[in-house]
Amino acid sequence: MVGLGFLRGRSFPPDRRDVLPAVGLFALGTFLYVAGWYPFFRDVHTLALWNLPIAWRLIPLFCACLAVLVRRHLPLPALGAGLLCCVVDVLMGFSISMLLVVSELLYSATLHASRRASRTLIRTVIALVVLITTGLLWSVHDWQVVVLLILLMLTIVFVPVWWAMTVRQEREVAEAERTRAKQQARIAELDRRTAVSEERARMARDLHDVIAGHLSAIAIQSDAVGSMASDGPAVSTVLRSIRKNSVEALTEMRAMIELLRGQNADEQQLPQDSPARLAELHVLLDSARATGLEVTLTPTPTTTPTTPTTPTDPPVDLPPGIPASVDLAAYRIVQEALTNAAKHAAGSRAWVAVRAEDGDLHVEVTSKLAGTRNPVLPGTGTGLLNMRERAAAIGGTVSAEPDGGCWRVHAKLPLGPEKEHKHS
Repeated sequence: MVGLGFLRGRSFPPDRRDVLPAVGLFALGTFLYVAGWYPFFRDVHTLALWNLPIAWRLIPLFCACLAVLVRRHLPLPALGAGLLCCVVDVLMGFSISMLLVVSELLYSATLHASRRASRTLIRTVIALVVLITTGLLWSVHDWQVVVLLILLMLTIVFVPVWWAMTVRQEREVAEAERTRAKQQARIAELDRRTAVSEERARMARDLHDVIAGHLSAIAIQSDAVGSMASDGPAVSTVLRSIRKNSVEALTEMRAMIELLRGQNADEQQLPQDSPARLAELHVLLDSARATGLEVTLTPTPTTTPTTPTTPTDPPVDLPPGIPASVDLAAYRIVQEALTNAAKHAAGSRAWVAVRAEDGDLHVEVTSKLAGTRNPVLPGTGTGLLNMRERAAAIGGTVSAEPDGGCWRVHAKLPLGPEKEHKHS
């Protein structure tokens, strides 16, 4: 059979959405044939080359309806089979029944074929419409017949193609919107993962800075107690320092947990601004001295101070209105630098200098190198990284390098909001 030729070797089960149109078109076409309403003209035999019974006309109609079953999977072969059936039907006198099936196949081919094939089909249909219209205007002198034939041709050929083209464009726009929505969702998910990763890194850095200094001091001081068994006052001083560092570690850990929760014990929202910390620098110095490290607070950086370390440190000369982020970062950098000095050069000397110069806050911690002595505690390698990350977060820099027989940590932190914002 003509309509089954293009199905050989194919295994495309008919779509349920195509079964009903195929059956409906065949039933409607059969009804038009039986009722005698199928011809375009009163006497169809005037245009027919083959005068056959109505039953024979159902064969090409049936084959064309079979092509409707695979119009989604094979749009162009289905259209080709339908046009071939249409040629056979024209030889018997073109009918409305076949017209309905061909219009449906034209619509499906324009809608479901590839974009290139669809555009070629549209151009072909437009060219045929123009060619046939020109021929009718040239050969037919009755303008009413010309108008009727042109309207009929537009209904048969142009309207299904134009309709399918409009539906296809709307589908492509909708698909593009869905693709863009998926891409935006993917980007949002990647941004969320990046934010989570950065937040986890920040939390790890904060935990290290808050707890490691205190716990390192506790460990170093505990180790020193064993060598002070005969020195009662010194043991008492170290034990008091151990207790103080323990309490401060617990206090800061509790504050960090409450900050992460967003509320304090009274269910009140915690302030987001960090408190000023450089004003409490003496706490860090006392804790470092309890480990056996001789620490001197100087107004300018030096490695050979002329004055000995004294229990009472001079006040830190801080500029007014120092940003809270800079204040906290400077405090943590000093804390980490003194912790590293106590780890790697216990019993040695260190100098701390904090000054404002040219719109920047300079923080320097210089300590004597340990030489061949083994460190009291092994380092994790994250301290220097944390200092650099803290400085970079507010637009500053940190350098750490040997300087003669000393180890020098120098942080440069911007004090102006414009500069800080520019770097951030």
